[in-house]
Amino acid sequence: MHTSPDPAKFYLLATLLAKDRVITNNGRALLKELILRRDKRLLMLLQDFETTHLSDVFVNAIHALIETEAHALYLELFEQFPLEVAKSLSKIEREANELNNKKSLIYGEIDFQYFARVLRKINPTKGCKFYDLGSGSSKALFVARFLYDFKCCCGIEILGGLNEAADSIVQEFRRNFAKTLDASFRQDVHVECASFLDTDWSDGDVVFANSTCFEDDLMADMGKQAEKLKPGAFFITFTKGLGSDAFEVLERKRYCMSWGTATVFIQARKRHDGTSAYHADLIEIIDDSSYDDDFDNGVPGNCTHAALSLLPPLYEKDANESGDGGMHFFDLGALLPRSVHSGFRIEACEGANQPVRSPR
Repeated sequence: MHTSPDPAKFYLLATLLAKDRVITNNGRALLKELILRRDKRLLMLLQDFETTHLSDVFVNAIHALIETEAHALYLELFEQFPLEVAKSLSKIEREANELNNKKSLIYGEIDFQYFARVLRKINPTKGCKFYDLGSGSSKALFVARFLYDFKCCCGIEILGGLNEAADSIVQEFRRNFAKTLDASFRQDVHVECASFLDTDWSDGDVVFANSTCFEDDLMADMGKQAEKLKPGAFFITFTKGLGSDAFEVLERKRYCMSWGTATVFIQARKRHDGTSAYHADLIEIIDDSSYDDDFDNGVPGNCTHAALSLLPPLYEKDANESGDGGMHFFDLGALLPRSVHSGFRIEACEGANQPVRSPR
């Protein structure tokens, strides 16, 4: 007679995985919430663990489940601030201050699942500090906050309207969401209204800039300031690299977004003598889809394979069940009960003729 796996065994396993940095403490806390709900998806995973043990397929499925739970919280947190609201706040302020010619201020949003994937490759340690330069309504901050054990997630945004919206989201997080995460450290999120060129972020361990629309001068100035980071610090940019000899490019990979493909640069600060300060390898992810540098036709339909590859073949069921007319996801007992590709969306900039998908 088959017996159901003991959920307590899964929590013990999650604790051991967190201790070995296979998952984060926040990831363990999210799994604990699923355990308390006796979520059937966990029971299915534990059954698979008892037969496959700690395989890459199993670990990938654990991460997919954690990211699904984090994404559900993320969607709830931003329910009152969808893309259209943020775009409107940005446009109103740019028009009021005659800043429409400032290409770098065009509003764009990261994709939850792909940004989570980039952070997982870096696998930042507990107590690191995360910065988002040009943080908008704070979406990248909360991908980092929900999934990783950063000491603080700090956003710097020059437009007051967007920063005010981000601050209200931070307050909502503190009231109703922080308690869901690991209680052993403060789940700090901070946003500041300023130019990141006039702000000190030299204590950052992981720095991100959605730089697709940044002008060359701004990229050069940001790269120069980035040289103040400590050796080994990571800097993530989109579309273009920092262009600084003080950084080495660990990975340059084109990921599929809802509007097409975008090049993601993962860079690390070298030592002051110019030698590499990073001697480990980035975390490998099963079926990490990428594209040749010259592939950029911007057709969302070509992105389907990248989305499908998030879950390992062990859990494939029916790639066409979602019926949403867009990307489709495998189903592990509804492991991904809703589409998790919120989409990298941008108003207009390089590649602005690409189609823009509205949120559902």
